[in-house]
Amino acid sequence: MSELYDYEKDCPRRDYDSFYLRLRRRVEDWSRRHMNDAAAELVLCVPDFFYLLMKLMGDAEVPRRCKAQCAAALAYFVSPIDVIPDVLGGLGWLDDLYVALLVVNSLLTSVDGEVLERYWLGDGDLILKARELIARLDEKLGSGAIRRIVAAFRSRMQE
Repeated sequence: MSELYDYEKDCPRRDYDSFYLRLRRRVEDWSRRHMNDAAAELVLCVPDFFYLLMKLMGDAEVPRRCKAQCAAALAYFVSPIDVIPDVLGGLGWLDDLYVALLVVNSLLTSVDGEVLERYWLGDGDLILKARELIARLDEKLGSGAIRRIVAAFRSRMQE
């Protein structure tokens, strides 16, 4: 985990902090049980991207339209309506990760990289990590995955 931002210093505890910690525990538990699963490494990044998006929502240096993108990705994160249900464990978190990555990739053109890195709890350089993970998920989920995810999410919301 990055030393750039210490999420423990935020007081009082916020709901997203406890959600992050619960999600981190669930992901780590799942990953330990599925160490040989190709998705395990990808899934370990999910809580860090959730936290990054939450923190960007409260940063004054992030433009409103970017915050709207973060809000949409976060709504997908917490929604029980997913293309791949979260009850499936690791596989169910891949679509959440993909949506978060696409938003972060979009933010790279509008938000200073230092602002993004400030809240990155994951290992390594955020920009390189995001681009690497997008490529890996495109390979796993297939091209056009985001269009299918968004279409499925919209249709389930209308039900």
